[in-house]
Amino acid sequence: MDLQEKLQRMHKKEKKVSRSQDNYPDLSPFVGGQQVQGRGGSFWSITREFPACFVHGRHMLGGVASITGAEIGTWEQGTMGEFSTSDLVFLDTETTGLAGGTGTVAFLIGVGSWEEGVFRLRQFLMRDFPEEPPLLEQLAEYLADKKVLITFNGRSFDWPLLETRFTLSRLHRIIPGWKQHWDLLFWARRLWREKLPSCSLASLEKNVLGFFRQGDIPGAEIPQRYFDFLKSGRGELLQDICEHNTWDILSMVTLLLHLGSSHYLVPEKIECPQEALALGRMLENRKDKNNPEPFYLQAADCGQPRLQGTAWLRLGFWYKKQKDWEQAEKAWLKLLEIDQHPVLARVELAKIYEHRKKDWALALQLTRQALALAFQEDNSRAVDELEHRSCRLERKNKKRRLNREGISADNNGR
Repeated sequence: MDLQEKLQRMHKKEKKVSRSQDNYPDLSPFVGGQQVQGRGGSFWSITREFPACFVHGRHMLGGVASITGAEIGTWEQGTMGEFSTSDLVFLDTETTGLAGGTGTVAFLIGVGSWEEGVFRLRQFLMRDFPEEPPLLEQLAEYLADKKVLITFNGRSFDWPLLETRFTLSRLHRIIPGWKQHWDLLFWARRLWREKLPSCSLASLEKNVLGFFRQGDIPGAEIPQRYFDFLKSGRGELLQDICEHNTWDILSMVTLLLHLGSSHYLVPEKIECPQEALALGRMLENRKDKNNPEPFYLQAADCGQPRLQGTAWLRLGFWYKKQKDWEQAEKAWLKLLEIDQHPVLARVELAKIYEHRKKDWALALQLTRQALALAFQEDNSRAVDELEHRSCRLERKNKKRRLNREGISADNNGR
C-alpha cells in the first residue's frame, strides 16, 4: 500500500460534519431553543424563564428587586443611585480556553435580566465559528438598553474577551457601554478572603449560598467538550455546558441578593466577625467619608484572640489617623491586655507618651520592653529603630533630670 492509498483510507475514516448553514445540527432535543437568523447568518438561541419565587440555594430570585442603591454603595463606589432591576444584566461566558487572548472564543454567552416579572435567561450558542458575527450582533442589540453589567470575574476575563471578539469581527462600533460594571468576585474577596479558603463561585455556593451542584461539568473540561462537539455534531455534548452556564448565572443573582442584604449596613446584625472586620477595612480604604469604627468594634468583641488583635490594631491606627489620642491609647492598651502585637502596641504607646503626654520615663520603659521582645523575635529592623528611639528617650530623660536637679540646687542655695 503506497502513501497515497494510506492517506485516502485515513480520509475515509474521518467523520466530518458539514458546516454549511443548511446542515448545522438541530440542538433542540438536547438543550432546547431554536435557530435564529441574523443579518449575517444564523446561530442557536436558548431561552429559559424563572419566576420570582424560584429558589436557588437559600434565596428566591425575586429578592433582588428589594436591593437599594445604598446597599450596593457598600461595595461599589460611585454607583448610579437608585435603579430598577430592568437596568441589570447578568453575563457569563463559556469559552474555548481559560487563558484568554485573541485565540479564545466565547462559544456560549449567557445573559439574564428581569422582564415582565420573571427572570429571563438567554443563551447565545455558536454551533461553529462562522456563527460568531451574527451572534455578537444579536447580543449587542439585546444589551443596548441595559445600564449595569454584572459578572463574576468579568472585568478581568469575560468582558475584555467579548470586546476582543467584537473587534476581530469588525463590530467594534456596536460594543455596548456601561454606566456600571459590578464584578461580584471582587466584592466576595473583600468580604470572605480571610474566612474561606477560596472565593471561587463554587466555593461561595457551598459556603454562603447553600447551593450544591449535582453532576456539574468541571469548568476545565468545557473547552475540550466543545471541540468534541465540533468534530462529531453530537448535541448531547452541550447539555452539561448549558446547565453549567445556567447555574453560574443563577448563582450570581443570589450572590448579589446576599451581598445586597441590608444587614451589611448595620454592624450589630453581622454575626460573623471576619465579615465585620472585612467591612470595616473596606470602609476605611474608601475615599468617601465612612466610619469603620463600629464594624471593628463588632469584630473585636468576638472572643477570638487573633481576630480581636487584628480588630484592635485597625482601631488603633484608625484613631491615630483621626488624632483621637485617648481612644488610640485605649486600643494599644487593649492589645497588651490580650497579648497581641506586643512590639507594635508598645511602640505606639511610647509615641503617645513621648509626643502627646510628655511622659518620657514611661515611653522609655515601653520602648525597652519592645526592644527586648524584638530581640527575642530576631527582628533586626525593629531592633535598630527601637535602639535609636531608646537612646533619644534616654537623652530626654537625662536632660529633664539634670534640669530638675539644677532647679533644686538653686532653691537650696537660696
